[in-house]
Amino acid sequence: MKNLESLKLFKDLQLVSTKYTTLKLKDTDGELQDNKKLSSLLEFYKSSIDQIKEKSNFVLNQTADELKNESSENINKALIDLNNFAYDKYLFIKNSAIDIDSTTVNAVMFSTVDELILINRSIEKKEYLEDKNTYFYIYEKILVNSFMTFLALKDMDIENEKRNNLSQAILSQIKTLSIISI
Repeated sequence: MKNLESLKLFKDLQLVSTKYTTLKLKDTDGELQDNKKLSSLLEFYKSSIDQIKEKSNFVLNQTADELKNESSENINKALIDLNNFAYDKYLFIKNSAIDIDSTTVNAVMFSTVDELILINRSIEKKEYLEDKNTYFYIYEKILVNSFMTFLALKDMDIENEKRNNLSQAILSQIKTLSIISI
């Protein structure tokens, strides 16, 4: 297993985590309430991380079961299709950024999408073939955190279309993780 800090993907993920730290909350009651609510929701879902991992593992196992009798050509096609589908959903979310009024929701959603795009591109480039265990570990951590963040954002009354796109993208990305783990 490679040292995580030596991977470009790890370094890029660290940059994303600091990208939105300079955003300032607007001096309004709504902004402060959104910040408190989202922080509280994230803490709640962090405390439920085991159930979130179970749900994620269920999708992983279900996908692996569905593909166990498929040819390697069909499996590779499914991987590419799912990864591209997820990427299209990420782009939709990124391009509709201006519709979100809350600075907190904006920062959390777009840092999550930025991280997901990084692992999506890493999967597309098949970087995981360098060290499957290390990359799988990173992908899994990001996806579980993204799933947890999605659940919190879902409770923040974001637009249905954005919520649905994020949900579909995360589930598709979890399925790609299942495929590369085969």
